[in-house]
Amino acid sequence: MARRISVAVMVAIMAIMTLAPAAMAAPEQAVETRVDWRNAPWQARWEPFPIWPVWGQAPKNGTGLQYWLDYSADTNELVLTVYNPTRRPIKISTPSGMQVDFALWRNGSVAYRAAYGKVFTQRLLEETFRAGESKTYREALPAELRQGTYLAQAYFIAETKWAPVASAYINVRPRVAKDPFEYSVEYIAPTLWSRTPKLRVTIKNTSDKDVTLPYQYGYQVLVKKSGEKDYRGDVGIGQSIGTIEAGATRYVFIPLDRLERGSYQVDVRSNVGTGYYRVVSQAWFYIW
Repeated sequence: MARRISVAVMVAIMAIMTLAPAAMAAPEQAVETRVDWRNAPWQARWEPFPIWPVWGQAPKNGTGLQYWLDYSADTNELVLTVYNPTRRPIKISTPSGMQVDFALWRNGSVAYRAAYGKVFTQRLLEETFRAGESKTYREALPAELRQGTYLAQAYFIAETKWAPVASAYINVRPRVAKDPFEYSVEYIAPTLWSRTPKLRVTIKNTSDKDVTLPYQYGYQVLVKKSGEKDYRGDVGIGQSIGTIEAGATRYVFIPLDRLERGSYQVDVRSNVGTGYYRVVSQAWFYIW
């Protein structure tokens, strides 16, 4: 009898040892339960932690990171940008695999919440933001969301769970024609040969046809001080794209000699394909 028990115990131990490596090798991903967001469950406001329909901003005595929340109508995504404006690295940590959470509010009720219905790995995660570095965190919104205006919130767990770090009012609209152009913007610092700092905007025709647009369709390059709501009126440009041949690229340079020292945000906006302006590229830079 004792021998039979010993054999059974050995078989059980071998089975556990066989399964253990597979369990240890599980990817650091959230397990999601499908939720029909046409009728958002009331529990979404309270799980995995309680939230309120308040405006968000970074805590004054927090990590020192800065946050911006945007909505991409083209991809139907919420985009949280986290930026280190200091000259030192900032190290953060979260107690689990949940780094960010996003919520949409409508008429005082939660209409969507990214973290609801998900199970995250229970493992400490650490991340470092180098001086001047920014990172983005994206969340695709469900296709069944009703069109209209929402209060969007972004929570960065390493900063705080008690309030959102950034907010924005977004307008979810029906999907529209794809913009044939791809946009990017970068900051070019002064050099010995060019003393004026500038922005370089790249516009590429990614389609297989020449594209000609009337004057009322084009792009805008807008600059504002980090954390401020309004764009500056003395820096930037807005004009028609005109004609760009298939596969061709156009470069636009924006001088920044009127800017005083500080941290800035640049938004490239386009109304091509939608009829209304939306942000198609962003960057943050510092004038010394």
